[in-house]
Amino acid sequence: MAYEDEAAERGLRELMAGDPLRALAAADAARARTVYPVLVPAGPMFGVAERVASGWRVRSMGEATPQCARDDLAGQLRQEAQRATEPEPYLAAARLLDWQRHDELTVGGRVFRVIRVEQLLRMNATAPEGPRPTDPDPKFRRSRPRPAELLSPDGPRTPDRLALAAEFADLADRPGLLEGDALADAQRALDSHPIPVPMAAAFSVAEFLHDGWRSATAACATPHLAREALAEYLQQVIPAVERPDPATRRAYSEAAILLTTARLDEISVAGRRFRVVRLEKIARFGEDGPETPRPSDFDPDPPIEIMAMRLRADGIIDD
Repeated sequence: MAYEDEAAERGLRELMAGDPLRALAAADAARARTVYPVLVPAGPMFGVAERVASGWRVRSMGEATPQCARDDLAGQLRQEAQRATEPEPYLAAARLLDWQRHDELTVGGRVFRVIRVEQLLRMNATAPEGPRPTDPDPKFRRSRPRPAELLSPDGPRTPDRLALAAEFADLADRPGLLEGDALADAQRALDSHPIPVPMAAAFSVAEFLHDGWRSATAACATPHLAREALAEYLQQVIPAVERPDPATRRAYSEAAILLTTARLDEISVAGRRFRVVRLEKIARFGEDGPETPRPSDFDPDPPIEIMAMRLRADGIIDD
């Protein structure tokens, strides 16, 4: 056994003596780096965080574009107004977001920020990584909610966390991944937000096509929510869009039921192959906190009131 392997095994034994669950998660992470050695960027997701005394508390996560996260923040501010003794500052901030793009607002002494989080997928020669045995996977939506995630560059520097951060840093130098404005923004982020902070994993569904795996559903907080999203895709989306014959439609419905009842992470149906995949998430931190959206990020939609004004001008909606 190599010296590095002996050291890792010794460290794992020491860790298990104090925290067995953490040790199992660390072993899972080490195994994943061996079985799925290629780390692939899967694009950013966006969310909302609030600055608190010990870091940044994630209020929501999983939006596909920065504007979707801004719209979400506007909704959250309206909810805060219902609880506040002085609601007008929250309502004014929400109205501002209805008309203008802002990625950070201070309201009533509280700082809210739209944050950018990188999604990473582990691959080997044949498939992406699926859920790990130690990933939380409650079956029921009404199970005890996971506490809000707290982001800080001063979090515990566990071996698996350090290894993921090192792998992530190497991606910036991998040829061909980014180009043009996206490459320039990524290089600037290395200086402006140099500290990668791993977050809780997310889960999605990929479908195997003729040229490889392609995303089929949005990211979910748990593997079972991803299974439910795939089941809905099989039972509702595919029949509505593709209009298969009755036998094929019945096969999709049966596969959806099997998927969720047997808690499967991969299923083949009607000549198609689907897999629940694990997405590692990383936020970049600088001196001012987590990174906000980059200029090159896909962000096609205007604020909601600007969108409504354009639709009225085109006669698509009435006043």
